[in-house]
Amino acid sequence: MNKEQLYSSVLVKIGVEKSHLLSKQKLERLVDCKTLTEFASELGQTVYGKKLGQMTPPYKANDFERAFRESFIDVCIKMVQNTPDFVSEFLKTYLLKFEQENITTILRAVSIGLPSDEITRKLYLPVEKFLKRQEIILKAVIALQVKSVVDVLQTTDYGPSLITGLQKYEETGSTKYFDVLLDRLFYEKLGKSLEDLPKTEQELASFYVSRENDRLNILTILRAKLLGYDTHWIRMALSRNVYNVPEQTIESMLMAKDFESAFNIVKQGYYKRLFAKAETPEETLSGAEKAFKRDVFQHVQKTNIGDPFNIESPIAFIVKKENELRNLNAISLGIEYGRKKADILSWLLF
Repeated sequence: MNKEQLYSSVLVKIGVEKSHLLSKQKLERLVDCKTLTEFASELGQTVYGKKLGQMTPPYKANDFERAFRESFIDVCIKMVQNTPDFVSEFLKTYLLKFEQENITTILRAVSIGLPSDEITRKLYLPVEKFLKRQEIILKAVIALQVKSVVDVLQTTDYGPSLITGLQKYEETGSTKYFDVLLDRLFYEKLGKSLEDLPKTEQELASFYVSRENDRLNILTILRAKLLGYDTHWIRMALSRNVYNVPEQTIESMLMAKDFESAFNIVKQGYYKRLFAKAETPEETLSGAEKAFKRDVFQHVQKTNIGDPFNIESPIAFIVKKENELRNLNAISLGIEYGRKKADILSWLLF
């Protein structure tokens, strides 16, 4: 099959889904809503209407967030189902992020003794059903101890990371090491999925993977320096993939004596334009986080001007849908906490 035939199905799906994306004008009208009830009503005739119709007042922003994320998962599954096999394996990484979240949710919930039915309600089970792992995930849910969760899941590809995390948990009583180790595993999977793509597709996807990977490493080091974490802990949290930030630069940041020293190293590197000094280090990091997202979003706005028959078409659409999700979450939170319109608009990325 030629590439036009390989991509025809997903391009049709993208065309349909694009027609459901909310316009800038629609988002601005949502910002004008005074209550979450009004917000829900305004979204009633959109693609989100069916899921929101299953919610009952009084509304909370985190209920909307779940509905928006479930909608995003539905879209990701459609993209995976309609792309060529060599592309669908890469796109599955967007779903693996939710599976990782499911596992960390189970570990935290079991550690504090939440009942299994409450844990199940917190999970994104459509991901597990699609990945054909629902049975083993539900077995983990009914485990009575963290060790039992690890025992259930140790035969999966998460096993080695979970076993290491369990050792740390038994030493400290903290589940944070599971979060760190599973994060690193996700980025290793992302890097491997990039390597497995054909060369022409790999060149297109590398922009997105490099930004995700490098953002994780840079911001993890800077946050850790700010919090005074030791170098060994920081190394544990980092992806071992190297893209636009050389190993030597990562090592220099790790060895930097404090946040300012590490920040100055970043300002001399590839991503220096994404980092601006703010009044506080926390605001600096928040600004950088948003700058990375803006960089990727602006990139996808320029894609598919020429040939749409490649992996960048579904990636670009997923990025746009994910950005819409973040915008909607920001609006619902702003309304819930009574923030001014100007504040909410400043959080959005168009």
